[in-house]
Amino acid sequence: MSGMREFLRGFGIVFLAGAGVVGGFLFFPAHLFSGFLNSVGPAIIGLGGGETVPKEKTPAELIAEARERSSKIKGLYMTADVANDPGAGATRLRKNIIRIAEETEVNGIVIDVKEVCGVDYDEKRTRELLAELKQKNIWSIARITVFKDASQVAAHPDWYLARNAPHVVGGECVRKRHLAAKPAGTPAPAVGAALWQDRRGGYWMDPASLDVRNYILDISKRMIDVGFDELQFDYIRFPSDGDVENAMYPVWDSNTPRHEVLKSFFAFLHDNLKQYKPEIMLSVDLFGYVAAQREDLTIGQRLDDIGHLFDYVSFMVYPSHYYSGFSYAADPANNLPAVHYSVAEARMHPDVVVGRSLIAARDYLNVINNPQTIDANDRRSFARLRGAEVASSSSSNYATADVATSAGDSARNQPSIAGARIRPWLEDFFHEDDKAAGRPYGAEKVRMQIDAAEAAEDAGWLLWNAANLYSEGALKKE
Repeated sequence: MSGMREFLRGFGIVFLAGAGVVGGFLFFPAHLFSGFLNSVGPAIIGLGGGETVPKEKTPAELIAEARERSSKIKGLYMTADVANDPGAGATRLRKNIIRIAEETEVNGIVIDVKEVCGVDYDEKRTRELLAELKQKNIWSIARITVFKDASQVAAHPDWYLARNAPHVVGGECVRKRHLAAKPAGTPAPAVGAALWQDRRGGYWMDPASLDVRNYILDISKRMIDVGFDELQFDYIRFPSDGDVENAMYPVWDSNTPRHEVLKSFFAFLHDNLKQYKPEIMLSVDLFGYVAAQREDLTIGQRLDDIGHLFDYVSFMVYPSHYYSGFSYAADPANNLPAVHYSVAEARMHPDVVVGRSLIAARDYLNVINNPQTIDANDRRSFARLRGAEVASSSSSNYATADVATSAGDSARNQPSIAGARIRPWLEDFFHEDDKAAGRPYGAEKVRMQIDAAEAAEDAGWLLWNAANLYSEGALKKE
């Protein structure tokens, strides 16, 4: 403090010759005063009621700002190839997606940075793209596939599920072998027939492996450093397709429930990434079925374990993906009737599929995040929430009424009370098939899903099209 007094005393002597007195107050010429402020920086917050030097935002302020900015993201998916390829075709698709975001209600873009074939991004081009998105106030989300990853098979075969029966499936990463990590030192032995593969030939890492967890954490931190606003985790589960009974895990012991393994991984990601950058937003992709069947589906995903560890949950409520049918019990609290659809009928009613799934998930998240808000004497809420079914149905009693948009005020715009909010993936694909079958398609189908999602919880939505082509007619102009 004495040093500062000496400095200020010297400052007064040096500049006194250039000062003026007006009305009894001492003033310095602007060029002298600004030079002084530039030299001392933030050491002096304000002098004599003048302008203050801007102070840095606190972590709490940054978190609140990120939550506010991310609260109603309406996004489009962009593949890694389109995001990184400088060629004319990719550039045209990339610019078109950005143009849509500038001209419509869309305000976010989900970009693949790690897919099932491995990490796939060019850092220089990605930084340039993110700078452009930031300048245009477009929210950027890095999509990271987690446990389905073929890139480390040669370098780290011990990270992967093995199999106890000979079986080889054609791989799905033939075109992207350049993403595979090379083994260090002595080449690893051939592992093709030794590792377990799913129906599409994909390889899966052990969710219980600490090496795997650190590998995912390292990639996630790199994406934060590159400049993404949010990280979204997909394939964050145990495998579901293929002869899973023949899969052998190098670390996980089958005595520990799968959901406990994933719950510990969710906490691992949350704690490490929020410490690394408190304001980074975290989201997770879940099967649409999980919105209804909240118990473990053998893949380890449970809503109970997610509510306080992620900022957003993106259910993939694609109406075309309910291959075993779509069924929900009556929901008197929200004035909704029972609904029982075959797979074909589910595609006839995309709004019902999206609306009923998200309403049930929203209400259940409210219960697990805030149990004190539920009347202890009113168990109907739990019974209703546990009564949802998504299973194969032999019944011919299929609902045909449009119940998503006529649900009444009680089911509309009721956000989850705390914890994770719902921002679903909606389908913008299979339009030709739907058109041929006389089902809603194109912009009509997409808008029906959007309206149902916004009626259930107005926290945004994401559109998926693997070809990077979107039904712009479904989007509101801005």
